[in-house]
Amino acid sequence: MAMMERRSIRKYKSDPVPDDMLQELLEAARLAPSGTNHQPWRFIVVKNQDVKEQIQAAAFNQKFLSQAPMLLVCCADLTTYAHDTKKRLQELIDAGVFGPEAFDSYPGIDKPKDANTLKAFIPHAMLNVGLAMEHIALRAVSLGLGTCWVQLMKAKQITQILELPEQLVITGLMPVGFPDQNPPPRPRVSVEDIVYKVID
Repeated sequence: MAMMERRSIRKYKSDPVPDDMLQELLEAARLAPSGTNHQPWRFIVVKNQDVKEQIQAAAFNQKFLSQAPMLLVCCADLTTYAHDTKKRLQELIDAGVFGPEAFDSYPGIDKPKDANTLKAFIPHAMLNVGLAMEHIALRAVSLGLGTCWVQLMKAKQITQILELPEQLVITGLMPVGFPDQNPPPRPRVSVEDIVYKVID
Protein backbone atom coordinates (compact mmCIF):
# COMPACT_ATOMS: atom_id res chain seq x y z
CA MET A 1 0.00 0.00 0.00
CA ALA A 2 1.47 3.36 -1.05
CA MET A 3 0.52 5.05 2.23
CA MET A 4 2.50 2.44 4.20
CA GLU A 5 5.52 2.62 1.89
CA ARG A 6 5.80 6.39 1.44
CA ARG A 7 8.84 7.98 3.04
CA SER A 8 10.35 11.44 3.08
CA ILE A 9 13.36 10.93 0.83
CA ARG A 10 16.38 13.17 1.30
CA LYS A 11 18.93 11.25 -0.80
CA TYR A 12 18.41 10.73 -4.54
CA LYS A 13 20.15 8.94 -7.35
CA SER A 14 21.30 11.08 -10.25
CA ASP A 15 19.10 9.25 -12.78
CA PRO A 16 16.64 11.64 -14.44
CA VAL A 17 12.91 11.18 -13.97
CA PRO A 18 11.47 9.98 -17.30
CA ASP A 19 8.97 12.33 -18.90
CA ASP A 20 6.24 9.69 -18.85
CA MET A 21 6.63 9.37 -15.08
CA LEU A 22 6.43 13.14 -14.69
CA GLN A 23 3.19 13.09 -16.65
CA GLU A 24 1.87 10.34 -14.35
CA LEU A 25 2.63 12.52 -11.32
CA LEU A 26 0.94 15.57 -12.83
CA GLU A 27 -2.07 13.47 -13.79
CA ALA A 28 -2.31 12.27 -10.18
CA ALA A 29 -2.29 15.90 -9.05
CA ARG A 30 -4.93 16.81 -11.61
CA LEU A 31 -7.26 14.17 -10.17
CA ALA A 32 -7.06 15.46 -6.60
CA PRO A 33 -10.20 16.78 -4.89
CA SER A 34 -10.61 20.47 -4.10
CA GLY A 35 -13.19 22.71 -2.48
CA THR A 36 -15.88 23.69 -5.01
CA ASN A 37 -13.64 21.86 -7.49
CA HIS A 38 -11.54 25.01 -7.90
CA GLN A 39 -8.39 23.02 -8.77
CA PRO A 40 -6.08 25.93 -7.90
CA TRP A 41 -2.84 23.94 -8.11
CA ARG A 42 -0.10 25.04 -10.48
CA PHE A 43 3.36 23.48 -10.77
CA ILE A 44 6.74 24.76 -11.86
CA VAL A 45 8.94 21.83 -12.91
CA VAL A 46 12.58 22.68 -12.25
CA LYS A 47 15.31 20.48 -13.76
CA ASN A 48 17.96 23.17 -14.26
CA GLN A 49 20.75 22.62 -11.73
CA ASP A 50 21.57 26.30 -11.25
CA VAL A 51 17.93 27.19 -10.54
CA LYS A 52 17.60 24.24 -8.13
CA GLU A 53 20.66 25.49 -6.25
CA GLN A 54 19.21 29.00 -6.05
CA ILE A 55 16.00 27.58 -4.60
CA GLN A 56 18.04 25.45 -2.20
CA ALA A 57 19.79 28.58 -0.93
CA ALA A 58 16.38 30.17 -0.30
CA ALA A 59 15.24 27.03 1.54
CA PHE A 60 17.85 27.07 4.30
CA ASN A 61 20.35 25.15 2.18
CA GLN A 62 18.59 21.79 2.30
CA LYS A 63 21.00 20.06 -0.05
CA PHE A 64 18.68 17.33 -1.26
CA LEU A 65 16.59 19.97 -3.04
CA SER A 66 19.31 20.38 -5.66
CA GLN A 67 20.49 16.77 -5.46
CA ALA A 68 17.13 15.48 -6.70
CA PRO A 69 16.97 15.43 -10.50
CA MET A 70 13.67 17.29 -10.47
CA LEU A 71 12.07 19.81 -8.14
CA LEU A 72 8.38 20.69 -8.17
CA VAL A 73 7.44 24.14 -6.93
CA CYS A 74 3.81 23.71 -5.93
CA CYS A 75 1.70 26.85 -6.07
CA ALA A 76 -1.84 28.04 -5.48
CA ASP A 77 -3.32 30.19 -8.24
CA LEU A 78 -5.59 32.75 -6.56
CA THR A 79 -7.15 33.80 -9.86
CA THR A 80 -9.21 30.60 -9.82
CA TYR A 81 -11.20 32.22 -6.99
CA ALA A 82 -11.67 35.41 -8.97
CA HIS A 83 -12.73 33.96 -12.31
CA ASP A 84 -13.72 30.30 -12.01
CA THR A 85 -16.10 30.10 -9.04
CA LYS A 86 -19.33 30.54 -11.01
CA LYS A 87 -18.25 28.03 -13.63
CA ARG A 88 -17.23 25.44 -11.05
CA LEU A 89 -20.40 25.94 -9.05
CA GLN A 90 -22.52 25.52 -12.19
CA GLU A 91 -20.67 22.28 -12.96
CA LEU A 92 -21.55 20.97 -9.52
CA ILE A 93 -25.19 22.01 -9.95
CA ASP A 94 -25.29 20.29 -13.35
CA ALA A 95 -23.88 17.14 -11.72
CA GLY A 96 -26.62 17.21 -9.10
CA VAL A 97 -24.27 17.91 -6.19
CA PHE A 98 -26.06 21.16 -5.35
CA GLY A 99 -29.41 22.65 -6.23
CA PRO A 100 -29.73 25.90 -8.19
CA GLU A 101 -30.14 27.79 -4.92
CA ALA A 102 -26.41 27.27 -4.34
CA PHE A 103 -25.76 30.50 -6.23
CA ASP A 104 -27.84 32.40 -3.67
CA SER A 105 -26.06 30.95 -0.65
CA TYR A 106 -22.46 30.95 -1.92
CA PRO A 107 -20.69 33.83 -0.12
CA GLY A 108 -19.56 36.77 -2.21
CA ILE A 109 -19.92 35.02 -5.55
CA ASP A 110 -20.94 38.18 -7.41
CA LYS A 111 -18.53 40.54 -5.69
CA PRO A 112 -15.47 41.59 -7.71
CA LYS A 113 -12.24 40.29 -6.19
CA ASP A 114 -9.15 42.49 -6.28
CA ALA A 115 -5.68 41.34 -5.21
CA ASN A 116 -6.30 42.17 -1.55
CA THR A 117 -9.65 40.35 -1.47
CA LEU A 118 -8.06 37.28 -3.02
CA LYS A 119 -5.56 37.04 -0.18
CA ALA A 120 -8.39 35.81 2.04
CA PHE A 121 -8.52 32.66 -0.11
CA ILE A 122 -4.87 31.76 0.48
CA PRO A 123 -5.48 29.23 3.32
CA HIS A 124 -8.23 27.50 1.32
CA ALA A 125 -6.13 27.45 -1.84
CA MET A 126 -3.01 26.14 -0.10
CA LEU A 127 -5.00 23.34 1.55
CA ASN A 128 -6.21 22.25 -1.87
CA VAL A 129 -2.67 22.33 -3.26
CA GLY A 130 -1.63 20.15 -0.33
CA LEU A 131 -4.16 17.54 -1.45
CA ALA A 132 -2.65 17.54 -4.93
CA MET A 133 0.85 17.26 -3.49
CA GLU A 134 -0.10 14.18 -1.49
CA HIS A 135 -1.58 12.63 -4.64
CA ILE A 136 1.83 13.17 -6.25
CA ALA A 137 3.66 11.68 -3.27
CA LEU A 138 1.53 8.53 -3.28
CA ARG A 139 1.66 8.06 -7.05
CA ALA A 140 5.44 8.46 -6.88
CA VAL A 141 5.67 5.47 -4.54
CA SER A 142 3.87 3.25 -7.05
CA LEU A 143 6.32 4.38 -9.75
CA GLY A 144 9.40 3.63 -7.64
CA LEU A 145 10.09 7.33 -7.09
CA GLY A 146 10.71 9.23 -3.88
CA THR A 147 9.52 12.65 -2.77
CA CYS A 148 9.68 14.89 0.26
CA TRP A 149 7.33 17.60 1.48
CA VAL A 150 9.26 20.84 2.08
CA GLN A 151 7.78 23.98 3.56
CA LEU A 152 10.87 25.29 5.32
CA MET A 153 11.71 28.00 2.82
CA LYS A 154 11.68 31.71 2.11
CA ALA A 155 8.78 31.69 -0.31
CA LYS A 156 9.17 35.34 -1.35
CA GLN A 157 12.77 34.76 -2.40
CA ILE A 158 11.79 31.72 -4.45
CA THR A 159 8.96 33.72 -6.04
CA GLN A 160 11.58 36.26 -7.13
CA ILE A 161 13.99 33.60 -8.39
CA LEU A 162 11.27 32.08 -10.57
CA GLU A 163 9.76 35.47 -11.50
CA LEU A 164 6.29 34.27 -10.52
CA PRO A 165 3.27 36.56 -10.76
CA GLU A 166 1.63 37.81 -7.58
CA GLN A 167 -1.36 35.49 -7.89
CA LEU A 168 0.80 32.35 -7.58
CA VAL A 169 1.39 31.56 -3.90
CA ILE A 170 4.04 28.93 -3.22
CA THR A 171 2.61 26.21 -0.99
CA GLY A 172 5.53 23.80 -0.88
CA LEU A 173 8.53 22.31 -2.62
CA MET A 174 8.68 18.67 -3.64
CA PRO A 175 11.93 17.10 -4.84
CA VAL A 176 11.34 14.02 -7.02
CA GLY A 177 13.71 11.26 -8.02
CA PHE A 178 14.75 7.67 -7.55
CA PRO A 179 15.53 7.11 -3.86
CA ASP A 180 19.10 6.50 -2.76
CA GLN A 181 17.99 5.57 0.75
CA ASN A 182 15.30 3.51 2.45
CA PRO A 183 14.63 5.19 5.78
CA PRO A 184 12.51 3.41 8.39
CA PRO A 185 9.04 4.78 9.11
CA ARG A 186 8.97 7.68 11.53
CA PRO A 187 7.14 7.26 14.85
CA ARG A 188 3.40 7.89 14.66
CA VAL A 189 1.00 8.65 17.47
CA SER A 190 -1.78 6.16 18.11
CA VAL A 191 -5.28 6.35 16.66
CA GLU A 192 -6.54 7.01 20.19
CA ASP A 193 -4.30 10.07 20.38
CA ILE A 194 -5.69 11.61 17.19
CA VAL A 195 -9.39 11.12 17.94
CA TYR A 196 -10.31 14.10 20.09
CA LYS A 197 -13.97 13.25 20.50
CA VAL A 198 -16.55 10.74 19.30
CA ILE A 199 -20.12 12.03 19.19
CA ASP A 200 -22.71 9.24 18.79
